[in-house]
Amino acid sequence: MLSGCRRALPAALRLAVRGWAGGGGRRRVSTSWSPVGAAFDAKQQRSRQTGQSSGLFGVPELSSSEGFQEAQEKALQETEQLVQKACITPPGPQTVMIFDQLSDALCRVADLADFVKIAHPDFAFREAAEEACRNIGTVVEKLNTNIELCQSLKQLLANKEVMDSLDPETRQVAELFMFDFEISGIHLDEEKRKRAVDLNVKILDLCNQFLIGAHLPNKIDKHILPEHIRYNFSVEGNYIQITGLHADCSDDLVREAAYKIFLYPNAEQLRCLEELLTSRNHLAQLVGYNTFAHRALQGTMARTPEKVMQFLETLSDRLFQRTLKDFEIMKGMKMKLNPQNSKLMPWDHPYYSGVLRAERYNIEPSLYCPFFSLGACMEGLNFLFNQLLGISLYAEQTEKGELWCEDVRKL
Repeated sequence: MLSGCRRALPAALRLAVRGWAGGGGRRRVSTSWSPVGAAFDAKQQRSRQTGQSSGLFGVPELSSSEGFQEAQEKALQETEQLVQKACITPPGPQTVMIFDQLSDALCRVADLADFVKIAHPDFAFREAAEEACRNIGTVVEKLNTNIELCQSLKQLLANKEVMDSLDPETRQVAELFMFDFEISGIHLDEEKRKRAVDLNVKILDLCNQFLIGAHLPNKIDKHILPEHIRYNFSVEGNYIQITGLHADCSDDLVREAAYKIFLYPNAEQLRCLEELLTSRNHLAQLVGYNTFAHRALQGTMARTPEKVMQFLETLSDRLFQRTLKDFEIMKGMKMKLNPQNSKLMPWDHPYYSGVLRAERYNIEPSLYCPFFSLGACMEGLNFLFNQLLGISLYAEQTEKGELWCEDVRKL
């Protein structure tokens, strides 16, 4: 019922480009941004430093990392009250409203914590946010298998007179909450429901562990690499840290070293991935699906794994001939640029495809870069979301303690 927890407001933008100027045919770029675009192209003003810290995102509890515990406890207290209220409220629009408030109470903390655990530079904040994510995620999975809560929603959905009186949006929200109950195993006996909750929590932990591991650099004794390419990487003592693929580097050897070292098989990551996939499969079969893919796609536009595969096969067939042609061109490019080592290798594809695009379209970055400053892009997004969703963004001065980095802007 609450597995969504997706309440992020889309960023809004507007691209203020004025096309071609009349007469001379020269391209003209507007520099008169709205406050949104200007906020991203101008130097950040200092936050107001007077008074007490407002806390991250203006949440007073988050003036320190310990505040996540307090914010979490408040959310769980509110959740408990709303669950009790939902179980005694007669079927009607108020039932859906309570469910929505229940979801919101948890998501307000969970979504914020999910971002902070990735983006905050302070380890204490990241650790506290991760713990909050895990605790609230556990509560969410328990609520998704709460029989009394589900029964309250079932009574509403079974009451035709009440359902007919609801507006289409409210009816759809009620049905979506019931859908979350169903895919979480509400139909199972108590022992299996507990097993489903445990598997969901385990999957959350394994996902987090795997994603963190996927972004960790690999290190190698610096003496293994030729001295003339070491400067391309971070050196710590006797070790070189490889943090990425260096796919845009023109030096073949740098790309090869980065590819082989950064993607070198990691036994712990493989174990984590295997356990994650096994747990997902066990959960799917426990709640009545053939595979986790069938469960994940239920209720989506794709609907089934078979339709996804059909789409991918159709797409790959159409792309194959063009890809084959590009591959031959890239082989020719490498032979021309590096005749002593002309075989096209896996670490070459991103670099030579970039060279191919530049040659094919013959566009200098200096011609299009003025159109794509961060401010220009934010202007464009502001325009798009205003037209599509009626949302407008405004730049706002920040309070003390509201941000975690001077490069962050508040809209």
